[in-house]
Amino acid sequence: MRKLGVIVLFFILLISSISIGLAQDNSEEEITETEIPETNEVDEAYQCLQGIIDEKETSSLSLEEAIFSTLALGSQQKLEDKIEQEKGNDCWPSSSCKLKKTAQALLAYQRIDKNSEDIESYLLAKKETSTDLAWFLQIDIQNHVYSTCTLSYESTVKTVNINEDMTVSGNPGTCFSISSSGYGLLIKNLCLDKTFEISCDADFVTSLVYRKSGSETLYISPESNAASSSGTTTELVKSKCFKTGNACNYEGTLWSALALQSAGEDMSDTLPYLLALAEDNQKYFPSSFLFLLTNGDDQYNQLVQSQKQEQYWQAPGSGNKFYDTALAMLSLQGTSATELENSRNYLLGIKTSTGCWNNNNLRDTAFILYSGWPKTVTVSSSGDISDACGPAGSCQSAFSCSDAGGDELIGRSCPTPRICCSVEPTIESCSEKSGEICSASEDCSGSEVQSSEGSCCLGECKEIEEILNPCADMGGSCYESCLDSEIEDDSVSCPNSEDICCTPSEEKSTNWTLIIILSLLIILVIVGIIFRKKLKSLFSKFRKKGGDRPPAPMRGGRPPRPPFRRMPMRRPHPRRMPSQQIPVRQVAKMDKQDKEFDETLKKLKEMSN
Repeated sequence: MRKLGVIVLFFILLISSISIGLAQDNSEEEITETEIPETNEVDEAYQCLQGIIDEKETSSLSLEEAIFSTLALGSQQKLEDKIEQEKGNDCWPSSSCKLKKTAQALLAYQRIDKNSEDIESYLLAKKETSTDLAWFLQIDIQNHVYSTCTLSYESTVKTVNINEDMTVSGNPGTCFSISSSGYGLLIKNLCLDKTFEISCDADFVTSLVYRKSGSETLYISPESNAASSSGTTTELVKSKCFKTGNACNYEGTLWSALALQSAGEDMSDTLPYLLALAEDNQKYFPSSFLFLLTNGDDQYNQLVQSQKQEQYWQAPGSGNKFYDTALAMLSLQGTSATELENSRNYLLGIKTSTGCWNNNNLRDTAFILYSGWPKTVTVSSSGDISDACGPAGSCQSAFSCSDAGGDELIGRSCPTPRICCSVEPTIESCSEKSGEICSASEDCSGSEVQSSEGSCCLGECKEIEEILNPCADMGGSCYESCLDSEIEDDSVSCPNSEDICCTPSEEKSTNWTLIIILSLLIILVIVGIIFRKKLKSLFSKFRKKGGDRPPAPMRGGRPPRPPFRRMPMRRPHPRRMPSQQIPVRQVAKMDKQDKEFDETLKKLKEMSN
């Protein structure tokens, strides 16, 4: 019976260990769902990021990981070493210089106050005239009267006529051709870098408009010039891009313009190219860059309106909501946008168990922290903590600072690409913009612009209609693509037909505690099988010693009963011969138990194999 008890004890321990493991998993899930103050959550994320970096060798870090970790954490020797190892001739990576990587490295250098003049010179040398746009010169005669105008460029002077309906006629020369509509002069690509002087015999206004080649959408240049009769206006096409080889590189232009504007360079001449081709390059999330570059209401509206489920951003075709959300938060830094706070709260709720994001992705975790919760960092030149911008100034985009009439405060730190501006730009309230702030249960039917209170609706705030979401009802979420830790559920639909339903994978992380306990139990079983004969003799000796020892007296209560003695079982029929007495049958019975025990151990051994 004792041997059978050992087997029963083994299974009890096995079941208990499984229960403990499951309870531990449930406990971990409960801890994840518990609300923790944001500061603790952010500190945990920074610790997770630092932990991943500490575990990696310099050689195993990617260039992007080193760059974005520098943006988040500041100057660290391992990160700087990696960036320097990948450096080519003032560009990155050394094997094949790329505009995007070089511009990102420039931002990292700015973050740690490291000299970057050579990098800036390299990028500026890549800025050339864009031929991806069609540019038109428009001449508008006041009072819409017939007029004669001269076009002068270099040593050439040509005369054209502006009719009463504002159509153009005449011979504009080799640099121009009359547009198909007749209302403007198309500037030929060979003359885009030339300066044109216009003079008319009536009061007039000149301006430049442009469109993407093959498109009918016209963009009007923000500047126009007026002159009285016989006066002169000057027009110069400012259309630049950053090129790889002989072709404009849209993504490279986005990052290069952002980094160079942060360095104090005027990047307004890249805006026509970036604005006109934005629709064709949505996968690069251009509105996030353009709002940083222009601080414009149109770009702000596009940015906040593209937030998904009031939680995150994901550009069409990008497949990475973590990277895109970080990019959007970087653009909205310093604003009162509710969309920024929505994303922060969402991200804090989907961290991994160790505190990072996107399956502990180093680059994405660093970018999220840098964009959502930036902190003052150590600079490279001195090893000191950089001085914060406030209260002497405020962190603004270079465009916003210049537009407000401010100057950059040198030596004051802001998260790049922002600069420390000497003045705080004045942002009008929503009421001053004739708009209204929509509540959490309302949606804006028109465009949204930036205001001192947050996103300001210039249309009408309407109650959000409840949309059926079968995916959410099943515990899933609708995204453009699922993470590695999620599975796509084709059986349920999403409100947006382009999204798919992603549900958490049922596969859980490895429970090493449970594995160790089970391994120890298996080892004990194997040892028991191997030394079963010795264990039998030990059990037998223990049983005999236990039988000779008198029972210990009980404390209080009833006195101990005398030991129970089993009497030999007898039949009510004639007495059997002594050879048939009970002791003989007991021996036979014990042999049978040993046989059963051996068979049980044999089965356990087969199971363990």
